[in-house]
Amino acid sequence: FMQIVSSYGVEIKKKNIPLRATLDIFRKAVSYLIPVYAETWEELSEIRNPQKRFNEAEHLVHETKKNHARFPFDCHFPKMPSYLRRAAIQHALGALSSYQTRLGLWEKGELRGKPKLVCENHAMPVFYRDVMYKEAEQGEDAACLKLFDGRDWKWFQAATTVRNRFRSIFYIDTVRIRNRRTSE
Repeated sequence: FMQIVSSYGVEIKKKNIPLRATLDIFRKAVSYLIPVYAETWEELSEIRNPQKRFNEAEHLVHETKKNHARFPFDCHFPKMPSYLRRAAIQHALGALSSYQTRLGLWEKGELRGKPKLVCENHAMPVFYRDVMYKEAEQGEDAACLKLFDGRDWKWFQAATTVRNRFRSIFYIDTVRIRNRRTSE
C-alpha cells in the first residue's frame, strides 16, 4: 500500500499565543545559518547526496556528545526543537543553493542583474505532526503548537478555523503488472 497524505490550511483564531516570538526566532535562525553555509559552501557543494549534505550542514552548527560544532548556533538558539532547527537548516541550504544557481547563470550571462544573497527572510516554520503540532480532542476546532514563549518551548492550544478543508488519506493498492508474452 502507498499512502498519500494531503495538507490543509487553518486560520488561528486565538491570538494570545506566542506565535510571533516563534516566527521571529525561526527567522533569526535562518538568517544566522545562511552566512554560515555561504562561508562553507565550497565544502558543502561537493557533497552530491542531499541527505549527506544536510547531515554535514547540521554537524557544522549542532553540538552533540560525538560532534563538536564549528559554529555556535546552539549558543544563540538554545533548546530549539530539533525539527524546527532542521527546518531552518533546510530553508537556509535551499536559499543558498538558489543563490548559487542564480549566480552561476549571471556569470554565464544568462541572467541580468547580479543576484544578492539575502539573509533577512520571511521563512515560515514547519509544524511537524506530533513533535511541533498535535491535534486537539475530537470535535474541537483547535490544535496544539509547540511555540517559543520568550524563555522556553511550550505547548499552546490554538483555536482554529479550517479553510479549504481537504484532509484525506488514501491508500492506493499497488498492483504489480506483469508483462505476459503472448504468442501469436
